[in-house]
Amino acid sequence: MLQNEPDRAFYGIGHVEAATSHNAIEILLVSDKLFRSNDLATRQRYIALVESVKESAGEVRVFSSHHVSGEQLDQLSGVAALLRFPLPDINDVINSDDSDDEEKTEEKEGK
Repeated sequence: MLQNEPDRAFYGIGHVEAATSHNAIEILLVSDKLFRSNDLATRQRYIALVESVKESAGEVRVFSSHHVSGEQLDQLSGVAALLRFPLPDINDVINSDDSDDEEKTEEKEGK
């Protein structure tokens, strides 16, 4: 599947959250390490991500960071997703979100 449709697999929180907003995630892969973060906001972010995927009828698979598969997932940011359909323009969505944030910051600073 990934050789024929590389736009159906993402890793990294930004890409995965963008795919979630499109209800595109079929299978979410998450390292258990993310749920043990010392930062409460980080834990809440990943819990919300998991709940969102489940609500859209997606499947969630949590990998142990003590297993080789979990270690490999941790090397890819700890989160990845296999999508129901390709999202080839997802980088445009992420870059658009980043530029919107920059514009809001500039407006606050009075630029």
